[in-house]
Amino acid sequence: MVRPVGSTGIVKDSSTNPAEKAMSVNDGKGDPSGRGQISPEDREAIRQRSSDIGKKLDAVNAKRAPAGDENTRRQQSAYGKALTFAAELLVGVAAGGLLGWALDRYFGTAPWLMVVFVILGFAAGLMNIVRGARKAEAENADLQRSAHSVPDDDDDDK
Repeated sequence: MVRPVGSTGIVKDSSTNPAEKAMSVNDGKGDPSGRGQISPEDREAIRQRSSDIGKKLDAVNAKRAPAGDENTRRQQSAYGKALTFAAELLVGVAAGGLLGWALDRYFGTAPWLMVVFVILGFAAGLMNIVRGARKAEAENADLQRSAHSVPDDDDDDK
């Protein structure tokens, strides 16, 4: 867009777009007193456009929300707990192995302390898993009780 330049060197803004008016440039030769100022009308137009964009984004986000949100959340929670159980077991074994290795180097008893501490780390990891599983079972007891029973379809009963 070509803008006419006035006799004072100030760019005359003939655009109707508030964003273009706000970003008009002075070439440095003249009175820069109006530079960076946005009129109240332009400010309100920008605020209105921003509000409209926000409403459109909210509508798009509402459409993207899955219908089975509760089931998805539960499934992701179950995956997270399974990953936590695996990590607890691995960390227990790794910590026991590292501690046993360090003690073996210090006392010169390789590999006996490392073997003992790996076994202890495995036991500690299993205890953490059992503790977490019991806690998860207690949290989901109501869901288990309210679930529909499934008929037995074993063929060996005939």
